[in-house]
Amino acid sequence: MVEKITTFKVKGIEIKLIKDRKIYMPSAATRLIAENLHEIDGLRVLDLGTGSGVLAILASKLGARNVVATDVSDRAIKIAKRNAEINGVEIDFRVGDLFNPVRGELFDLIICNPPMTPSPIQLRRFTWGGIVGRFFSVRVLVEPPSHLRRNGRLILPVISLVGIGRTYQALLGRGFIPKILDYQVHPFGKILRRLLNHLKSLPDSDYVYDHLGRVCWRLVLFEAIKT
Repeated sequence: MVEKITTFKVKGIEIKLIKDRKIYMPSAATRLIAENLHEIDGLRVLDLGTGSGVLAILASKLGARNVVATDVSDRAIKIAKRNAEINGVEIDFRVGDLFNPVRGELFDLIICNPPMTPSPIQLRRFTWGGIVGRFFSVRVLVEPPSHLRRNGRLILPVISLVGIGRTYQALLGRGFIPKILDYQVHPFGKILRRLLNHLKSLPDSDYVYDHLGRVCWRLVLFEAIKT
């Protein structure tokens, strides 16, 4: 079977990826994280929910000492391993739910781009964040302090549809010092337009309108430092 390849370019680095619609491929949030990855050299990095493996591969190419990447999907890990081979990097890929594959291990940097789309009906597993969109992000915020070295960092994108301020307060409550690395605004796609009435009913959901009158969601990238 011939592999269909796409190229992800960031920071002057080209990463070749196998196209697979059944796993999480790079998105706007992926690119925002990638563009803001900094001071990686020599670090031990965890890419939580790796999908295609693109951020793990990038971290390795940016000089990480060791990269561990996890995903609950066997298919995603299989494709991510192949992507690492194509790009000539060595990554420790592990199948499992969130932090389960790294029990008792410490990292200098944790990267996570959790599913966040709020919907009353189940969407694709790698995009659906539960009814209010926070099912995975809440779980992600519980364990990072026990897996980060002192002054270790957590990089986490948040969409306004699940509550940016609420996430900020949750980070503070977990003993982090959070700051915003970057910010974007994106028009609703077809799925979000169909979900608009549901989004209006959610207490933490927030959206804006652009100069063309399009309803838009905001994307914020947090970097949180463990104190």
